[in-house]
Amino acid sequence: MSTFEEITPAEAGWIAERLAEASRLCDVAGVQSLTPELLDDAWSAGLPGAASGDPNQLINAIGIAFGQILVDRLGFRWIIATDDYGTDLAVVAAEGKGDILVYPANFVAKRFEKRRSGFLAESVRIIATDLRKITGS
Repeated sequence: MSTFEEITPAEAGWIAERLAEASRLCDVAGVQSLTPELLDDAWSAGLPGAASGDPNQLINAIGIAFGQILVDRLGFRWIIATDDYGTDLAVVAAEGKGDILVYPANFVAKRFEKRRSGFLAESVRIIATDLRKITGS
């Protein structure tokens, strides 16, 4: 079972820094302009360079921007989740009705391992559908 804690101001600042980096990677002015499609494009463009170096900057920027899209569009909220496997930054929705929990940076990192691209826009649609099924809205 997972427990949830509110994020700290330092964690919120780290999220803001990653969002600014994602905006730069997507070549847009500000977080409000980020879309799943732009994140897919930036991910695909960044994969070759990340594969030959340290992928963490790309993974964290795209992952956190993906999480922020879930927050902005689907009503998730940022939290620190702790379970049997450890503690990590996550987003949660449908609390008490199913607790849909997404670890955005991990979500993206797992796709990096297989060099998968074109998954973010599709994932937002799937998560939105699952959320509607669980909440009945």
